[in-house]
Amino acid sequence: MSKKYRRPGIYIEQVSTLPRTIIQVPTAIPSFIGYTEKAIHKGQSALNTPVKINSFAEYTAKFGENYQPIFELIPATPDDPHPITINGESKSFTLKTNQKAYLYFSVRDFFYNGGGSCYIISVGTYSDQNEVLIKREELLGTASSTPAGLKALENVQEASLVLIPDAVELRNEAFPVYQDMLRTCPQDQKRFAILDIPDGFLDRTVDRDVIEEFRTGIGNQHLSFGAAYYPWLNRPMSDFKLSYKNLDPSIALDEILAEPAVQQFLASTDETDPDFHRSLEILSPTYNSILQEMAKKLIAFPSSGAVAGVYCMTDTSRGVWKAPANVSLSGFIEPTVSINSSQQEDLNTGGFSGKSINAIRLFPGIGILIWGARTLAGNDYEWRYVPVRRTAIMIEQSIKTALISWSSEPNNPSTWNAIKMSCENFMVSLWREGGLAGAKPEDAFFVRVGLGQTMTQQDILDNLLKLEIGVAMIRPAEFIILRISQKME
Repeated sequence: MSKKYRRPGIYIEQVSTLPRTIIQVPTAIPSFIGYTEKAIHKGQSALNTPVKINSFAEYTAKFGENYQPIFELIPATPDDPHPITINGESKSFTLKTNQKAYLYFSVRDFFYNGGGSCYIISVGTYSDQNEVLIKREELLGTASSTPAGLKALENVQEASLVLIPDAVELRNEAFPVYQDMLRTCPQDQKRFAILDIPDGFLDRTVDRDVIEEFRTGIGNQHLSFGAAYYPWLNRPMSDFKLSYKNLDPSIALDEILAEPAVQQFLASTDETDPDFHRSLEILSPTYNSILQEMAKKLIAFPSSGAVAGVYCMTDTSRGVWKAPANVSLSGFIEPTVSINSSQQEDLNTGGFSGKSINAIRLFPGIGILIWGARTLAGNDYEWRYVPVRRTAIMIEQSIKTALISWSSEPNNPSTWNAIKMSCENFMVSLWREGGLAGAKPEDAFFVRVGLGQTMTQQDILDNLLKLEIGVAMIRPAEFIILRISQKME
C-alpha cells in the first residue's frame, strides 16, 4: 500500500537497491562428546548438555582435569616392551582395567593447534571413581525429551564437526558409534565427523591390520561425511602428572624403593607431607624410573582433537575450501608408527574397499604433518576430498539460513529474482576469495530459480520454492548440483 501524503512538502524515502546479504556460516566449531572429571555450568549439572567454551581454561573450570589412572605391579613377560628391575626382579607396571579417557587431552590438543570455540557434551563423570566405564549407549544417547550424548547435538545449529575420542576404548564396539556419527551428519547436511582408528597406535602386520579392521567395521554408508587419520601420536611424558598416588594401594613404597636414603625418608615422613612426591623424585632413581615406565603406557593418543584444531586454523586463515593438509601438528613427539610413501599409497587409495585413511607423518627438519585430505569415500570422485564436502556443507547451510527470511514472501518472480541476486552475490564473493574454480564467475557457478527452470506450477501451488546451484569446486573442478527447497508460508 502506497504511503499517504497529507500536506505539501518534500518527502524522503530510503529505498534499498541492494539484495539481502548471505552470511557464511561457521565451519569449524566442533562438538566433543565423552567423559569428564565433572560437568558444572552456571552452578548446575551439565551432563548431556551442549556447553560452548572458548578456551581450555574454560574447559578445566567447567569440566575438570584429566583422569588419573591406577597401575598395578606384575611380573614382566619376555615380550614386555617396558620392564623395570625392582629389587633384582623384572617387573612391569600395567594399567588396571577401564583406566583411560581421552576427551581432556583431545580438547587441549584442539586449542593447542589453533582451535577456537567448541561444544562439550559430557556423558559421564569420573571424579572420585577408580575406573572410567565408557559405554556405547551413553556416547550415542537417546532421542527422548531430554536427548543425551550424540542425540543432544540435534538442536545445536553451530556445531559443524563432531568428535568422540573416547570411542576408541570400545575397540570393536566403536564402529556402531562411528556409523551413527556418519548417519547423523547428512540428516541435516551441516556436520562432518573426524574419526580415530581403534588401536591406531599399532603398526599394520599380517597377524593384525587395524586399518582393515576399521574399513570393515565402518560400514558403507555416508562415507563422504567423515575422515579418519592414522596413526596415533606420542605426546610428551611431562603431560601426565603421575606420582605414587597412581600406584595401586596394595603396592607398598618401602617394598619397591630399596635405596637406603629412601627407606629412611619413608620411615620418618608421612604421605600427607606436601613435599612427599618431590622428595621421592630427588632421592630415588627407581621412583623416577617407575614414573617414566607408567607414562610410557599412556603417551599414545588419538589425533582427532589436534586435527580439528587444524581444521579451525585453516578455515580461519585460508577458508574452508583449503585442504587441511601439509600442516604441522603441535604438542606431540612423533607418530606411533612411521609411514613411508609406499605404505601411504594403500591408505590413500583405500585398497579394495576404497575407504581412504589420511596419513600423519614425521618429516625430519619439518615436523609432524597431516599428509592427506580425503574423506572415507575414496572411490567417490565428487566427494573424495575433505574441503569439497565441507565447502558444499558451508554453501548449502549459508543459503538455507538466508532463505528463512524469504519464507513469508510471495512465491513470485519478484522474490525469485531477489533470491537469485543474493545467491549470486554470495557465490561471487566466494569466487573472489578463491573458494571456487573458474576464470570468471560464470565458469565458477550458476544459480537457477523460477517457473520452468526449477519449479513447476504444482510446486507453486504447494508453496514450494526450489533453488538450484551449480558449483565448480577447487578440487576437483567440476560442477556439483545442490538442490534446496524452501517451504513458503
